[in-house]
Amino acid sequence: MDTSLLSSSPAEPGPDAPASTLPGSILLWQAVAAAHAALALELDADGGACPVLAAETFAVLLSLADAPGHRLRMHELAERSHLTPSGLTRRADRLEADGLLARVGCPDDRRGAFALLTPRGLDELRRALPHHAAVLERYVGPRLDDSQADGLIALLRDLAGSPRPGREPAPAMTRNRPDPLTSVTTDRGR
Repeated sequence: MDTSLLSSSPAEPGPDAPASTLPGSILLWQAVAAAHAALALELDADGGACPVLAAETFAVLLSLADAPGHRLRMHELAERSHLTPSGLTRRADRLEADGLLARVGCPDDRRGAFALLTPRGLDELRRALPHHAAVLERYVGPRLDDSQADGLIALLRDLAGSPRPGREPAPAMTRNRPDPLTSVTTDRGR
């Protein structure tokens, strides 16, 4: 990247100046990060009104509900719920104390552990889903029609699943298997 794009003193842009001299990849990263932050703030701006689950807890339990057998290795759960391993450990400690997940040993690796969604965790997730879906629908709905939302979902899933240097591709985020939360749907059916 041309670091001269990061001048120490910004010049006044003229009427024909480009909006930014930063590469598109940097602008994309900024836009994705800003959109994620805005969505998280929208959930928080709801005053934590969800009677059941905070947004971070919701993300962890939803990741488990979407996994085969409702269980994931701890490092996989950290990746899917977008937490650091230490952040997930602290969150899992609280969720385990609340009876929403259980840690079970990995038979193939005595050092490893699975996080398992408990029946109570699944029940709490089902109760929270309509609230979170409604808040996000109010935020996203006026900005994107169904076709735009579907296209954005596909693009972001593709980016999330792209292989990273020296790593295997991230697990596919699909809904092709039976959904444990099918009794709850949003207006768009997503």
